[in-house]
Amino acid sequence: MEFLRILTKTSLFLAIFLLVSFAVPNANAADKENCLMCHKYRQIGRIDEKGIKRSYYVNENIYANTTHRNVPCRDCHTYINRLPHDPVTEEVNCSNECHIKPPFSKENFSHRKIIKIFNKSVHGIKKGDSEELKAAKPYCKYCHLNPVYRTVAEERIAPTALNRCLNCHERKGVTAAYKHITHRLRRKTSRSPQEIVQLCSKNCHADIEKMEKFKVSKESLEAVETYNESIHGKSVALGSQEAADCVSCHASSAIHDIYKKDDKTSTINIENRTKICKECHDDINERFVQIDVHPKIEDDPILHFVTMNLTVAFYGTVFGLLGLALIETVGRKKDGIKWQIRRGTTWRGRSKHWLKKYGD
Repeated sequence: MEFLRILTKTSLFLAIFLLVSFAVPNANAADKENCLMCHKYRQIGRIDEKGIKRSYYVNENIYANTTHRNVPCRDCHTYINRLPHDPVTEEVNCSNECHIKPPFSKENFSHRKIIKIFNKSVHGIKKGDSEELKAAKPYCKYCHLNPVYRTVAEERIAPTALNRCLNCHERKGVTAAYKHITHRLRRKTSRSPQEIVQLCSKNCHADIEKMEKFKVSKESLEAVETYNESIHGKSVALGSQEAADCVSCHASSAIHDIYKKDDKTSTINIENRTKICKECHDDINERFVQIDVHPKIEDDPILHFVTMNLTVAFYGTVFGLLGLALIETVGRKKDGIKWQIRRGTTWRGRSKHWLKKYGD
């Protein structure tokens, strides 16, 4: 009996161990050169020349669920040519080719096309930029931090469409491609409007001191404030997933092609506004696109008057309803009705008026 008990415990332990081993994803597929032999330790790092602690720890289970989970380490860290490697002095170049091929493609994947678009944009580094301006401009990792990969449920895939693809293509490749494409078609970006507004504002456009240092226009200095005052900004602040955020107006489907409004290729150029506004609004004309999307309420007496009236109407409605509820509560208490939350209602008993008229 003792032998059977030990055998049962051992079998149970092995079953749990195997279950956990297969259930927890790992990064071994992308770690062909065994970089995690060192980088799996939590305390790995150093104190740099500025006295800041730099951590080089990589959590393999988290990494295995990120967008770059299948990319070998040296596809990004190409300057490493031996192990253990020398101190890292180069930054990662996101335009490098990866040693992975997307479904239906014969070429290795690369971000080169999108980086070319970004470099032409207002955020790209130009020849005449000072070192301070170069350092202040956003770069790939400012917005993209190897986000966790969110799979799309199989139920959301139209089976009839996918089954036709499987007549020629392998299920694994075509399913992954179908999920990716349908996910991207749902919205212009994978971030919510709230996340985009926060990303553009945080440490950049909302930093007035930084913006003044680079001599941006007054309109640009007030961009975050005036957007938050606009109908779009207020809708996004209230949780809308449909209202326009920064990218909705300032970029095309390429996302990274943000230019100054005087540039003829800019989506907010007066000649191109009709096209960008039509993405959300059906009935628009030349007068519609003239409406200021970033209104300065104090500078426009009509807008200021309308805003004041709407504010009074809103708060008047809210406090008016609260006042009515308070008056009704006091009235019912005076009439002898008990206030008790029970079985889905807050009022109990008969009022004095009812008892006087109808009795017990």
